[in-house]
Amino acid sequence: MEKLLARIKPKSEHKEIPFTIFAGFWFTYIFIRGLVYLFPSLFTSVNDVHIHHFSYGIIILTLVGFYSLAMNPDGKKLFRTAFVFGIGLALTYDEFGMWLKLTDDGVARLGYDAIALISIG
Repeated sequence: MEKLLARIKPKSEHKEIPFTIFAGFWFTYIFIRGLVYLFPSLFTSVNDVHIHHFSYGIIILTLVGFYSLAMNPDGKKLFRTAFVFGIGLALTYDEFGMWLKLTDDGVARLGYDAIALISIG
């Protein structure tokens, strides 16, 4: 039992991981919102299907999750992984309203609410 507790007890370097995730999250959120407002017609389309950026976020979260579990990064790799995880979260939760309504009409407010809740939580 002691070995198990020692494995799940946070290391001292892990104290800064939430901030690293938060920094990646806000950097990406501000950047992507700026792109969307400045260039509203800039998006990826495949066979007339608009690929929303939450799709990229889900892919990033999947890859980071797999990498974290399979490779168990530490040191600088752990902080890079945390930053990329924040990027995936921002891309995904920016379009949170689209998850709920399954449409891209007038759902921006729900995305802003989700970002606010994540930020204060």
